[in-house]
Amino acid sequence: MNPFSFSLVADDDLTGAAFLDLARRAEGEGYQALYCNDHGHQSLAPFPALAAASTVTTTLRLGPRVANADLRHPVQLAHEAATLDVLSEGRAELGVGAGWLADDYRASGARLAGGGRRVRRFAEALDVLEPLLRGEKLSHRGEHYTAEVGSGLTTVQRPRVPLCVGAGGPRMLALAARRADVVSVTGRSLPGGGIDGDDLTPERLDAKIAIVREAAGSRFTELRLHHVVWECLVSPRPEAVVAAYTAGMGVDESRLRQLPGLLIGTPRDVADQLVARRERWGLSEVSVPGACAAQFAPVVALLAGR
Repeated sequence: MNPFSFSLVADDDLTGAAFLDLARRAEGEGYQALYCNDHGHQSLAPFPALAAASTVTTTLRLGPRVANADLRHPVQLAHEAATLDVLSEGRAELGVGAGWLADDYRASGARLAGGGRRVRRFAEALDVLEPLLRGEKLSHRGEHYTAEVGSGLTTVQRPRVPLCVGAGGPRMLALAARRADVVSVTGRSLPGGGIDGDDLTPERLDAKIAIVREAAGSRFTELRLHHVVWECLVSPRPEAVVAAYTAGMGVDESRLRQLPGLLIGTPRDVADQLVARRERWGLSEVSVPGACAAQFAPVVALLAGR
């Protein structure tokens, strides 16, 4: 069982100064990583912001989680990740996915293709990315991409910059299980763009992990499983918040504590919930919103590295 690793996901509207302050605070409060989303509405693009964060930190791991590989050529993505790895002296991670937000496609004038086509494009993007992240030359002619890279990219980490794949549907989960170092388990993407908010119940997460386990085979024990907790409310006196959520959602407290996208309770309660989730689903890498950094820090102190 993998030890816990905790990270922050930066809010999308931060100024440059606020983002660098978040990086400093993340490292100071014991978080292992700082991640950025990758959407057109963000105030800061991920790779330049993360490169800047590397100059004010020394141990914090940095990466997009996840970059939309459907809107970037994989050679460009590999070059960005390799550069971040060099500038951070070996602290980069590359998180990638097949794209899901319709607004990103409208902004760039690209077409949001059906899920099957995006998964096929993504699989081919990995065929390009993986050798480049290992510093290898590449000659590729495929259905979706052409690439000629005559000299290997320079990276600090070996054998490659760690690769995380965001996945929610069965095809992406199976692909991630076979190819990635980290599987970031999400809700499935919807045909018109967006994420299915009802796709991360405990029962559906059971099914997702089963797909990952079967597809990974013998390498399942080597995989790290990640999830983002988008609603995090840690307090010494959480009773009123718990009562409000159980009433508003129409569930009892036991069910509330099982919902993967939510953490409510005292630091010890939340730590116990995370231990139970790791035992049930293997989720050892946990991200919370940057705005929750201070309130979640006591949980990090209880569990980091355990």
